[in-house]
Amino acid sequence: MKKTNYNFWLAICYEITKALTERFKGLRHNKIVRIILIYCKHDWVLWRIESALADVDRQIEQLHKDWERAEKPKSEYYELPPDGSKAQQLLGGEMGIRSTHLKE
Repeated sequence: MKKTNYNFWLAICYEITKALTERFKGLRHNKIVRIILIYCKHDWVLWRIESALADVDRQIEQLHKDWERAEKPKSEYYELPPDGSKAQQLLGGEMGIRSTHLKE
């Protein structure tokens, strides 16, 4: 995955400032706090997107490993001879796929 160009410290600054404004409601109206939030938001968004995509990539890799370790379902193709009807004379007998876990 391509690394995006953002300032990590501005992203952390936004995260901390946002947490403080949620804890202390009066800070929301502070002019300096609002300027910090506006200035740092772009870097924070890029950082969150990159973090989320990295997490998704790790989950995909884990799923692929789990799928490789899992036992593949076994199946077999079968075809029965035509029973004599006109349709089966034209198209052939019954065809299908069945699981090999239960043998007839």
